[in-house]
Amino acid sequence: MNKLLESLKGFMEKIKAMSKGKKIALGISLLAVVIAIISYTIISGNNKYGILFSNLAADDAQVVTTKLKADKVDMKISGSSILVPKTQIDELRLELAPQLTDGSKGYELMDSGSSFGMTDEEFQLKKLRMQQGELEKTIKSFSEIESARVHITPAEDSVFVKDKTPGKAAVYLKLKSGAKLSNDQVKAMVSLVSGATENIPKENIEVVDDKMNLLSKGLYDTNGDEVSSSSIEQRQGLQADYEKNLEKNIVELLEPVIGKDKVKAKVSATLDLDSKQKTVITYDPNKVVNKEQTTKQTGTDSNGTTSQSPVDNNSSNTIAATTGGQNISSNESQNVEYSVGSTEEKTISAPGEVKRVTASVIVDGKMDSATQDAIKNIVSSAIGFDQNRGDSINVLGMSFDPTDKAAIQKEIDQMNADAANEKKMALYKTLGVAGAAALVLIVGIILVIRRFRKPAEEERQHILDVVVNDRIDPKDIERFEPINFDVNNEKTHMENEIKKYATDKPEQVAEIIKSWLAENERG
Repeated sequence: MNKLLESLKGFMEKIKAMSKGKKIALGISLLAVVIAIISYTIISGNNKYGILFSNLAADDAQVVTTKLKADKVDMKISGSSILVPKTQIDELRLELAPQLTDGSKGYELMDSGSSFGMTDEEFQLKKLRMQQGELEKTIKSFSEIESARVHITPAEDSVFVKDKTPGKAAVYLKLKSGAKLSNDQVKAMVSLVSGATENIPKENIEVVDDKMNLLSKGLYDTNGDEVSSSSIEQRQGLQADYEKNLEKNIVELLEPVIGKDKVKAKVSATLDLDSKQKTVITYDPNKVVNKEQTTKQTGTDSNGTTSQSPVDNNSSNTIAATTGGQNISSNESQNVEYSVGSTEEKTISAPGEVKRVTASVIVDGKMDSATQDAIKNIVSSAIGFDQNRGDSINVLGMSFDPTDKAAIQKEIDQMNADAANEKKMALYKTLGVAGAAALVLIVGIILVIRRFRKPAEEERQHILDVVVNDRIDPKDIERFEPINFDVNNEKTHMENEIKKYATDKPEQVAEIIKSWLAENERG
């Protein structure tokens, strides 16, 4: 134990002997290593688990947790999700899926109880609950639906047909975040409920969402027929789309010649969006014999009188003759029926007939009459000009206001510059953070390696010292006083003056030295 303490004490002394910068680098490196270990532990622990089920109904969640606890399966509950080890997810799902009802019970009600001794009213009520549960399950399977409830009011039967009362149904939907149902999808849901129940017409089914919006409003009339979707808003939308298409055609046709953003077009169209049916009957002037009938009668008269009727009246012919006091008469009638040929033609006009189109085109800059006429001809071809229905085209050359154009262009340039700067700053931040982290990690690793990597001999010597408990005290460091070469006194002042004089007048100094040497020789 003492040896371990002494080793630890020696390690701490080495750390204390480090400079301040090395201590900071060492601390940062150790902190980075600790954070990395903790992050790896957390990530490894989280990756161990996966979602078994999520957003279960309360009854289903209780069934699942009870089963997992009974089987002693390692699990976690995170919010509305149940987590289990990833290796067991598939097996547990196959095992638990048949026990989940998704909050709605259908035919499970019949499986869970016995019908022995059940009255007819109880059976009908149970049957109604089964129908509601099965419809709820089917509706919940749609991708846009998060949860659903179905309420059915059964039809009332009677021995008299006129006394029968049709049933009703109400469907409550909770849509997923961002989901929206179209009219066709709502109609499909209404048809599903109507087809799965008995004597519930489509007009008696209401669909409501979680925001209290009646989705089935106006889809069916009282006879169960679908209501036409040609409302005022839709008609206006069709007309606006038609006008925008014509404006786009004009601009795309003129911009390559005149220049970009130098053409403005506005089209106003009047459309007949009513569906019409027209029937035309045409008669053939030539008669056709349909039926012809001829009748003849002959008789005698003894008074010798003669009677005669008009001939060729298309109905009867009478011929009289006298023969010795006896008259013989003959009567012939002919009946002819004629038929007149006719042709009946029915024409149904689809909505969307163009009744009138007016177009106004403004070009940036002045133009002569020839150019104006040429542009008018081009526009007339682009919009399908028809003078008989009152179409009109106006072309005008006018200089656009440069102030608004410059301001708009300046705003666009500023927006582009801001977007580019934001991208650059985001890139710089990312690179800076990544570079700083990498630099700190590299410096820390280098310092740790340099500090703790010792020669093999020093390690062996240290181990030997620890084993024999031979403590070697570090030698006292001998400190010397610094030498100050800039001390000012009389002697140094004199030396400095002599040096200066010798530098300025080297010849005179040489003569003085020669005289001093000569005097020494004499002496």
